[in-house]
Amino acid sequence: MVCVGDDELRREVESLLASHDESDSFLNSPAAELQHALGLLQDSSGEYPRIPRVGPYQLEKRIGRGGMGSVWLASRFDHEYERKVAVKMVKRGMDTEEILRRFRMERQVLASLDHPNIARLIDGGSTPEGLPYLVMEYVEGTPIDEYCEVRKLPISDRLKLFRHVCAAVQYAHSNLVVHRDIKASNILVNADRAPKLLDFGIAKLIRSELSTLAAAETRPELRPMTLDYASPEQVRGDPITTATDVYSLGVLLYRLLTGKFPYGSDVKSRAALQHAICEMEPLRPSAVVLSDTQFAVPQATQQLAVTSETRDKARKRLRRKLAGDLDVIILKALRKEPARRYASVEQFSEDIRRYLEGRPVVARSDTFGYRTTKFLRRNAAVVTVVAAAMVLLLVSTVWSVMTARHERILLQDLDRREQALEPSLIDAYSRLGDLYAASDPERARAEYRRAVETARDFLRAHPTHAELLDDLAWASLKLGDLSPPEAGPAYRDALQKFEAALQADPHNVELQQAIVQAARKVGLNQFSAGDRLAALASFSRALQVAENLPSSPDTRRTVAECNFEVGEVLARNGAQEAAVAKLRKALDAYRELVPGAPRLAAGNAVPGFESALASLAEQASPDLRAAMEAELQRWKQ
Repeated sequence: MVCVGDDELRREVESLLASHDESDSFLNSPAAELQHALGLLQDSSGEYPRIPRVGPYQLEKRIGRGGMGSVWLASRFDHEYERKVAVKMVKRGMDTEEILRRFRMERQVLASLDHPNIARLIDGGSTPEGLPYLVMEYVEGTPIDEYCEVRKLPISDRLKLFRHVCAAVQYAHSNLVVHRDIKASNILVNADRAPKLLDFGIAKLIRSELSTLAAAETRPELRPMTLDYASPEQVRGDPITTATDVYSLGVLLYRLLTGKFPYGSDVKSRAALQHAICEMEPLRPSAVVLSDTQFAVPQATQQLAVTSETRDKARKRLRRKLAGDLDVIILKALRKEPARRYASVEQFSEDIRRYLEGRPVVARSDTFGYRTTKFLRRNAAVVTVVAAAMVLLLVSTVWSVMTARHERILLQDLDRREQALEPSLIDAYSRLGDLYAASDPERARAEYRRAVETARDFLRAHPTHAELLDDLAWASLKLGDLSPPEAGPAYRDALQKFEAALQADPHNVELQQAIVQAARKVGLNQFSAGDRLAALASFSRALQVAENLPSSPDTRRTVAECNFEVGEVLARNGAQEAAVAKLRKALDAYRELVPGAPRLAAGNAVPGFESALASLAEQASPDLRAAMEAELQRWKQ
């Protein structure tokens, strides 16, 4: 009755009554809540909520702050169950359409992800003011870089921990999510040694309807990113793909293993860092460790109290661990062009697994020590082939360690020794291929392929090492014989290398015979592919070289076969007169190889020569008959 005629007083009373009904702990602990609220009000940042509760959660203290808002430690005030959670809220004044869009996207991303290494979404909603919030699993942990340093983790343990992070990112990618903000502070490691990936605030969904960049993201100064970990495409505003996360993971691994970022301490301004990310090649991790005398060596590499002497030793130990596989694994992830990085985070992680297991990695190293180590570990059968060279290398190394005062001299000596060992490795791979050619073609193909790759790598570093051209050519030729899909390029490569070797030694009969063999294989491959003109050129080159070889039964047989092949190609191309001339030479040469064979009339038509050759084959020795019949059969196909 008191409110009759006073609408304003009535609304105030109804509001108080409603507040009383909604509070199930009215006056139970008013002093505590008042003290907590006053504590929040002392925050001068403007990020505190007007009410220290969101949904059923009581905010306790702020544990993080970002561009869009802040993260609070909270627990349920209704005491339904005891659990600490992290509540992420958009701060007042930042509730623009773009920020709210990102926040809703983060909520949608987290709702779709369920992985042991990703902080889970528990709940979500909006405050009475209309600001959205997320309730997430509270991770009580340490940023991954600090975790590694405080516990002095060795390199292998850091790599294993990093692979768990890769598993989380790969899982996100498989759910069509690119994180876009992978950095050490977004990966916390808990007491169970499990890393947790946080903060999908600028993540991107790989779907056509959601993948369009907002207008702000096309402007470099407004584009959301953490520049130290950003990829070239993020800096330039190019399309974002899963390769962006591969790059950021590469920066993270670089930092975990060296304690530094890839572009050195001289890059200070934001503009200079953007230029470095897009234009400069990152420093090799091992080079950073070895060249920077003021470098703060990660504790995992230190074995004694830190003095100037032990710090130098620690730097050298770490350099040896990083040089080779780890250098090239990290640099492959940091390539400027997304297409040249690892095809996926899973492939990146698998290369680290191979490194930990001592197996060859996808990002193959160019160092000689790498190939030597893998060879000795995985090919015990060839140890005897290189034993003498390895003994020489070991003796030289021990002597150098005992007498050299500077590591630079030792490393130069080791490199020279390894260069001397490389041709032996190539020969060993080829011998293994020969050994397995009949019993295990797949293994033989692998060994020949290793010989080819090793020889190519060596020749790139030592282009004047001409004697290896012959070894590379033979390995390519044998690889083509065992691997039809690779035959064309392998045969052509072999012929090219034989020709180059012959220029350096023009009177070498063995090289001339090898050119004949390679040119014929190239011609047969070209003919079967339908390229008759190319096949004619290859067969003609083989015939030209064969006719200039020293005379012998083998040479006459080769000349006969080459004439027959040239004649058959001419016939298929419609040049009947020229074809008959070559086939007549082939028939005459074959007849000289069959003692007592009568002269056969072949006429002036191609079929007549083929028939005469078949008749002649019946009178030839078994091996010659087999060769002649194989030649005829090949051209009838």
